[in-house]
Amino acid sequence: LSQTWENVQSRALGLDGLLHVIQPFTNFSYVANGGADPASILQFDRFQPSTQLRTIDFPQFTSIDSIDNWTVWRLGVRNRLETRRDDSTTTWFELDTFFDVNFDNPFDRTPYSNFFNNMRFTPLPWATLSVNSQVPAFDKGFTEVDTTLIVQPIANLQLSVGHRYLNGNPFFDNSSLFVVGGYYRLDENWGLGIQEQYEATTRILEEQRYSIYRDLTSWVASFGAVVRDNAGVKEYGVLFTITLKAFPKFGFDLNFDPAGAGQGQSTGQ
Repeated sequence: LSQTWENVQSRALGLDGLLHVIQPFTNFSYVANGGADPASILQFDRFQPSTQLRTIDFPQFTSIDSIDNWTVWRLGVRNRLETRRDDSTTTWFELDTFFDVNFDNPFDRTPYSNFFNNMRFTPLPWATLSVNSQVPAFDKGFTEVDTTLIVQPIANLQLSVGHRYLNGNPFFDNSSLFVVGGYYRLDENWGLGIQEQYEATTRILEEQRYSIYRDLTSWVASFGAVVRDNAGVKEYGVLFTITLKAFPKFGFDLNFDPAGAGQGQSTGQ
């Protein structure tokens, strides 16, 4: 479903016409495990608790030792507001709303999952606000709100600030986590990065990361240091990463990092 408003114009908000697209979606997953009961084997690729909904498709679900019988129906709707910008169409505002109906879910015994709203707002090319939230609208559950603001006030500088609020989760402690960071490009070849992570519930500066980046034409190399406060125990690490520009998701991450992947509390498979 779509509706166009050509008369919507705003230079301050980066609007040159507006197209509203409504896209309902659904995904029904039925799995019958004909093998051994996952509880009866020593699991290696096991499902790890997460605050996010697990994938119900294969091969995206990679916890093969935890595959069990399940019947889950995911329902949602995606709203997009698109506009013209620089001779192309860009998404100005996007909102995904969805939840699961758990007919039989070994990982969530409640009849319904939390109610999710994932919002992304890009009013200008150099500013993006995203808010991902979930609340127990239909049944008992927990509350989580993740907020991130990224701005690029000048060409060589990018700043970010984020906050994660978590309350009532059975697997993870309540959290009010602030993350601030920045990247400054010194010239065509060199850049500096910083990230600070502060947990307000414990009043601890949990993590500090400092990095130097070097452009190697086809590759980008970074070298940095990390300091982590693990419940009063100081940990120090060194990070060295090489990333291929053409495939930024594939990198050689040679990190001596006591914090592992950094923020892992609300992530999982």
